[in-house]
Amino acid sequence: MINEINKIIAEQSIYQVFVRNYSKEGTFSKVTEDLDRIKSMGFDYLYLMPINEIGLKARKGKLGSPYAISDYYSINHEFGDLEDFIQLIDSAHSKGLKVMIDIVLNHTSPDSLLVKEHPEYFIKNDKGEFGNKVGDWTDIVDLDYNNLELHQYLINMLLYWVKKGVDGFRCDVAPMVSLDFWKKAAIEVDKVNKNFTWLAESVEGRFVNELRRQNLEVSTDNQMYEVFNLCYDYDIYDLYTACMKNEIAVETFGLILEYQMGTYAEDNLKIRFLENHDKQRGASFIEDIDEYNNWLAYTFFHKGVTFVYCGQEYCATHLPSLFDKDTIDMNDLTRDNTNLITKLNEIRKLGYMLESKYELIVNKKVLMGQYIKNDKKLLGIFNVHNINGELELPVDDGEYINIIDLESIIVKNGKINLSNKPIILEL
Repeated sequence: MINEINKIIAEQSIYQVFVRNYSKEGTFSKVTEDLDRIKSMGFDYLYLMPINEIGLKARKGKLGSPYAISDYYSINHEFGDLEDFIQLIDSAHSKGLKVMIDIVLNHTSPDSLLVKEHPEYFIKNDKGEFGNKVGDWTDIVDLDYNNLELHQYLINMLLYWVKKGVDGFRCDVAPMVSLDFWKKAAIEVDKVNKNFTWLAESVEGRFVNELRRQNLEVSTDNQMYEVFNLCYDYDIYDLYTACMKNEIAVETFGLILEYQMGTYAEDNLKIRFLENHDKQRGASFIEDIDEYNNWLAYTFFHKGVTFVYCGQEYCATHLPSLFDKDTIDMNDLTRDNTNLITKLNEIRKLGYMLESKYELIVNKKVLMGQYIKNDKKLLGIFNVHNINGELELPVDDGEYINIIDLESIIVKNGKINLSNKPIILEL
């Protein structure tokens, strides 16, 4: 099941939205109004951060974290009602967009409906008090997956949203939730929608190790792939950002990517991103526009599924608050990367990323890779640190076209003069 779906999503991309901060109004309706723009950039999935009502107890900020859910069956009244949500789904589907929603199954708010109606579904400390595994998550209490009745409750809830037309789940801190539960849930969802997409917010290795030291259940990315189509890139994220900040060499990062690719099955897909709602905006620390565009193009080219957070298309530098109203200003941003993103999404759909062999080319100067499909190749060259000079290429001498901007690229004596622009060649 997963392998067949991955053959489809290997060339697709995801656009992330936090409804509260997407517009001044912060409603589903305003997102619906903007679907044509999102689709015009070539995205395949609209991913909505949690849409459920937020608890009142122990709130962070004035409005609370969307990850402190009070009722899994509810719609956050800030965003509209169920009818507005269904209208958003229907409109997205009519434009060829799939809708993925955030599912938070590790915990609920301390005043959630489940706390009131089923306190036995939660972990307790030695004093019989509700608690959680991560101490600074002070606005939530953790669910107890030793209770098998909880499994059925949550599976029924997931099926409710699948039947409303949702096409995928992004599962918050998925490794902290019982793997047995995920397996059972996937089987039941598959009975309703065989093309459903599962994205795991898998976690950093140091977080896995910390939970293990506490004798807590946690799954690795390889275990997550038993159920999930996609996992986060967090296993190498710290080293990835270190390379973006020029703290480690491109060659070192290339070797890290080689290690990552060799760690998982060939059809296991990572999401590739510069930023998300938990991480710094890429433009906040990559100030040079050419370097930024090369890193952006890399996330679209390297094997995996591309993931863009709303505002990134305008190189936003401010990361919106999760806890308060903090609207992304689409009118006061100095750079517009809409055309570049649109072109990169077009290139993703040329067919090279489906059932082809991907080769990472480790180089001291730039990030490089190529897709090989039959007798054709798609070669990507990303000068992420504006290096000057010549670069050896594994291609014959001649004139080629950079299919990103249609500029001519001359290969002479097996080398090109490095450009500050991202280059993708169709060979």
